[in-house]
Amino acid sequence: MIDRLAALVAERGEERSRRILWRIRRDLDDAPDPGPWIAAARTLRDRGLIDDDTVIYFGELFTECVIAHASQTDRELVRIRAAMDHIEIAHGLSEDESWYVNEAPLEWQALNAEWDRRADAIVTAKLYELGCDDLAALREHGMDDWEERANRGHANLWSWRDD
Repeated sequence: MIDRLAALVAERGEERSRRILWRIRRDLDDAPDPGPWIAAARTLRDRGLIDDDTVIYFGELFTECVIAHASQTDRELVRIRAAMDHIEIAHGLSEDESWYVNEAPLEWQALNAEWDRRADAIVTAKLYELGCDDLAALREHGMDDWEERANRGHANLWSWRDD
């Protein structure tokens, strides 16, 4: 894992870097265990190849599989999503349609916020379970800071393509 992540960090070709990332994400979808990938990111940070913000970005990226899995298996997320679907159907939306969050009915917005809170709690619990207490605490006590730092990490990793 560390070799693949190091290859992603070092790769300067856009097509190849997208392929490497796609393969990592596919592996995480097949086996939703972000722990080894987060550990690999920490190792790259310790080697001076990436910074703390990029570790947070990778933490965000690698835990997406946890949400994807939980959206199918967590009773609360499934219940909330079913209620959201019911509202969408009642308002005539087809299966492939949705609203911008701020344009949706208030009841749907409330359910969306509830879904987000539950999803955040699942990711935070998973990070604690993995021993990533620093990342979990940052999510738990400062989602705005988490998102800001993940965005900086994203820019640190990918901004060279904008040159």
